Amino acid sequence: MPALSPTMTSGNIAQWIKKEGESVSAGDTIAQVETDKATVDFEVLDDGVVAKLLVAEGASDLPVGTPVAILVESAGDVNAFKDYVADAAPA
Repeated sequence: MPALSPTMTSGNIAQWIKKEGESVSAGDTIAQVETDKATVDFEVLDDGVVAKLLVAEGASDLPVGTPVAILVESAGDVNAFKDYVADAAPA
Protein backbone atom coordinates (compact mmCIF):
# COMPACT_ATOMS: atom_id res chain seq x y z
CA MET A 1 0.00 0.00 0.00
CA PRO A 2 1.61 3.25 -1.09
CA ALA A 3 1.39 6.46 0.93
CA LEU A 4 -0.88 8.54 -1.30
CA SER A 5 -1.05 11.52 1.04
CA PRO A 6 1.36 12.96 3.60
CA THR A 7 -0.84 11.88 6.53
CA MET A 8 -1.86 8.47 5.22
CA THR A 9 -1.06 5.56 7.55
CA SER A 10 -3.45 2.99 6.07
CA GLY A 11 -5.86 2.65 3.18
CA ASN A 12 -8.63 0.60 1.63
CA ILE A 13 -8.72 -0.92 -1.86
CA ALA A 14 -11.96 0.59 -3.17
CA GLN A 15 -11.61 -0.92 -6.64
CA TRP A 16 -9.04 -2.73 -8.73
CA ILE A 17 -8.92 -1.06 -12.15
CA LYS A 18 -6.45 -3.54 -13.66
CA LYS A 19 -6.80 -7.31 -13.43
CA GLU A 20 -4.20 -10.07 -13.26
CA GLY A 21 -2.53 -10.59 -16.64
CA GLU A 22 -3.21 -7.04 -17.87
CA SER A 23 -0.38 -4.86 -19.15
CA VAL A 24 0.24 -1.49 -17.53
CA SER A 25 2.31 1.54 -18.46
CA ALA A 26 3.88 4.09 -16.15
CA GLY A 27 1.14 6.44 -15.00
CA ASP A 28 -1.72 3.95 -15.48
CA THR A 29 -4.17 3.66 -12.60
CA ILE A 30 -4.08 0.15 -11.14
CA ALA A 31 -6.56 0.75 -8.29
CA GLN A 32 -8.62 3.31 -6.47
CA VAL A 33 -7.60 3.65 -2.84
CA GLU A 34 -9.62 5.19 -0.04
CA THR A 35 -7.37 7.20 2.27
CA ASP A 36 -8.22 9.00 5.47
CA LYS A 37 -9.40 11.98 3.43
CA ALA A 38 -10.37 10.95 -0.11
CA THR A 39 -10.48 8.25 -2.76
CA VAL A 40 -7.41 8.58 -4.99
CA ASP A 41 -5.87 6.78 -7.94
CA PHE A 42 -2.95 4.42 -7.31
CA GLU A 43 -0.74 4.83 -10.38
CA VAL A 44 2.04 2.43 -11.37
CA LEU A 45 5.53 3.83 -11.74
CA ASP A 46 6.87 1.40 -14.35
CA ASP A 47 5.69 -0.51 -17.40
CA GLY A 48 4.85 -4.16 -16.77
CA VAL A 49 2.17 -6.79 -16.34
CA VAL A 50 -0.02 -7.36 -13.28
CA ALA A 51 1.05 -10.83 -12.14
CA LYS A 52 -0.90 -11.10 -8.88
CA LEU A 53 -3.31 -9.02 -6.83
CA LEU A 54 -2.42 -9.81 -3.22
CA VAL A 55 -5.45 -8.28 -1.52
CA ALA A 56 -9.11 -8.41 -2.45
CA GLU A 57 -11.14 -5.49 -3.66
CA GLY A 58 -12.72 -3.96 -0.57
CA ALA A 59 -9.78 -4.85 1.70
CA SER A 60 -9.60 -2.26 4.46
CA ASP A 61 -7.16 -0.77 6.95
CA LEU A 62 -4.08 -1.94 5.04
CA PRO A 63 -1.02 -0.28 6.61
CA VAL A 64 1.20 1.79 4.30
CA GLY A 65 3.95 -0.52 3.05
CA THR A 66 1.76 -3.62 2.81
CA PRO A 67 2.32 -5.38 -0.54
CA VAL A 68 -0.92 -5.24 -2.53
CA ALA A 69 0.14 -6.42 -6.01
CA ILE A 70 3.02 -7.99 -7.92
CA LEU A 71 4.08 -6.49 -11.26
CA VAL A 72 6.46 -8.27 -13.62
CA GLU A 73 8.31 -7.11 -16.71
CA SER A 74 6.82 -9.56 -19.21
CA ALA A 75 3.64 -11.59 -19.63
CA GLY A 76 5.77 -14.74 -19.65
CA ASP A 77 6.55 -14.21 -15.96
CA VAL A 78 2.91 -14.00 -14.79
CA ASN A 79 2.43 -17.76 -14.47
CA ALA A 80 5.27 -17.99 -11.93
CA PHE A 81 3.06 -16.11 -9.43
CA LYS A 82 -0.29 -17.85 -9.99
CA ASP A 83 -0.07 -19.78 -6.69
CA TYR A 84 1.81 -17.12 -4.73
CA VAL A 85 0.40 -16.27 -1.31
CA ALA A 86 1.75 -13.28 0.61
CA ASP A 87 3.23 -14.00 4.04
CA ALA A 88 1.13 -13.03 7.03
CA ALA A 89 2.18 -9.89 8.85
CA PRO A 90 4.59 -10.52 11.72
CA ALA A 91 2.98 -10.67 15.16
